[in-house]
Amino acid sequence: MNSKMWGIIGGVALVIALLSPLVLGNVKKVQRLFDAGEVLYEHSDYKGAIAKYSEALKESKKFGVKTETIDKDFPTLANLKIARCYYELAENTSDVRYYRTVLTYITQVALTTQIVKYQEELTYLWAETLYKTLDFERSKTKFMELIKKFPKSRWMPNAWYAIGNIHYQQKNYNDARSAFEKLIEEFPHSELRGEAELRVAKIKELVEPKPKPLTTQSGSASKTHTTLIPEPPKPDPEHQVAAMYKDALNLRQQGKIHDALQRYTDLITRFSDNHQYVTDAYVDIAEIYLEAEDYVNARANYEEAMYSTNDGARKIGIYKKYQLTYLIPAYVDGGRKANDRGNVQLFIEATRLRKEGKFKEAAKLYEKLANSKISAENITKALYWTGYCYHKAALSDPTLFRKAADAFDMLISDYSNKSHMIEAYYYLALVYTDWAQTPGYSLKWQLVINKVEEATKKYVNSDEARNRGWLSRMQELKELAIQKLNISPKPDPDPDTASKTGTTPSKGNFVDQGYTYLKRGELKIATQRARQALRINPYDRRAHELLLEIKETYYGRGWTFFDEKQYNKAIAAFKDALNIESRFKEAHCHLGVIYIEQEKYTEAIKALETAIKIDPRFKEAHFNLALAHLKLGEFQNATIAANAALKIDPNYEPAQILIDFIAN
Repeated sequence: MNSKMWGIIGGVALVIALLSPLVLGNVKKVQRLFDAGEVLYEHSDYKGAIAKYSEALKESKKFGVKTETIDKDFPTLANLKIARCYYELAENTSDVRYYRTVLTYITQVALTTQIVKYQEELTYLWAETLYKTLDFERSKTKFMELIKKFPKSRWMPNAWYAIGNIHYQQKNYNDARSAFEKLIEEFPHSELRGEAELRVAKIKELVEPKPKPLTTQSGSASKTHTTLIPEPPKPDPEHQVAAMYKDALNLRQQGKIHDALQRYTDLITRFSDNHQYVTDAYVDIAEIYLEAEDYVNARANYEEAMYSTNDGARKIGIYKKYQLTYLIPAYVDGGRKANDRGNVQLFIEATRLRKEGKFKEAAKLYEKLANSKISAENITKALYWTGYCYHKAALSDPTLFRKAADAFDMLISDYSNKSHMIEAYYYLALVYTDWAQTPGYSLKWQLVINKVEEATKKYVNSDEARNRGWLSRMQELKELAIQKLNISPKPDPDPDTASKTGTTPSKGNFVDQGYTYLKRGELKIATQRARQALRINPYDRRAHELLLEIKETYYGRGWTFFDEKQYNKAIAAFKDALNIESRFKEAHCHLGVIYIEQEKYTEAIKALETAIKIDPRFKEAHFNLALAHLKLGEFQNATIAANAALKIDPNYEPAQILIDFIAN
């Protein structure tokens, strides 16, 4: 073979070597990506899991990859996992678009896979997704397919219950009853048995046959006397609805929240015609969700309650409760939802104990929730309150500091991609601060410093004002720790000291010093340095930027105090921000909201009107102004303010609801 041919072969080999990572696959990489997706799925990070499963699927299609070592039908497995992730996202967010995506992934592989277990799972997921999108006929067909093809499927009870429910909603009561009875007879230990029995009982009430006449003959054949057995009196609807409401209320008082929710829902379904008990049921459901801090569902049920009654005084009472969930829609909601319905009862009980000051008992329930199979969002919530409650309990029982620290540590390490992690850092530093003051644990002061520095490194460049506010509060804990450990911080240049030594600092030094004090959380001194620089040069850009960051940090600090309902401290922080920029509209609006909470309605109106003067299109300020007027009984002014918000945003639902409420 001549040298030219060897050169060609060598060139081809070089090209293959360069391109192989792009065109040749690696089964080990597929396995790593898939395993990473599995871990994320277990932690309920469904979007992250989808990304990893998709990467694994893409890698598996490259030349040379033999995925049989991972699974006999890896493409089906990966598509099934992605479909399951989208289903969970749909369940957690109520966004029906995710259900459509589920169907897309299912149909790609459902008809081609030869693996029986995948056929079974895909059939069930297909049927369940159709059911959730209200495509009842196709859903019923798929559930029946599951029952016929996979009679030993673990989803059989779910399939019979769904079929029964579909027939029930379509008023095919005999078919519905047959499906529910099938579930009861064949799966007596199913969790769905109780609900199926309840459905059967209701169907019996709806289709109970009328009594037949009894015919008797007496005397001659030509004389026949017909005697009718009197029909039993029809159940009094008023008595029925009262009994159902009492039953639901008793279940709630016994702590059987899931059963109570089901009974309230049944009552609403059967007696939907503006009945007072329907209103009561909606209010009770709202209060259940409010106790679980699920403000979104609480709000929705209060709205239904308002629309279900024509009693003006009742509407006013409900609206006052409704305001608790929607005081300032742009800022307050916190995303605190308890979408895992089966665990609502535990969330409610834990929250009740926390509010009663029974922190150790509450912590144990939150800890149980954190270790259960719930959404990642609710796990973070449960971990946060676990740490919070154990910390409170540790103030009287120091042995619990460790549990508090462990909960916040887990929150930071396992859920660092979730929002509001900076609060976990703050409370972990606070736990160590209180722990360090317990005899024998003074070394914990160093952990305070370590955690504050870790948080500072992570969030120091954050553009969010609330993050800077939390960092500012953490710096105070760090300063205390430094004092306790007798650590001498490096001295910062001080203009006063410099003047005594006969040197005059430059404006640049003032700004640099200001940033140093800002990072340490000493906002007042940082403000002084910025203003000193501006006295030297009123147009100093860096000094103006420093003041802007100080203002945002005060605002963030106000946010954190507001979240904790420390309203006086929040007011002070917002006013400090306004001392730097008097036209800071968000600070004025927040002051207005706090004054509403404190029932200082005149002061609230003044603050909110100032915010509107600064920005006439500030719809949240208009809405809160409407609330303040409403609290004072000034309905005309409230309507004007709410209409102003609607002119800015015609789809602004809170304002429209407020107007409808006043009109009715």
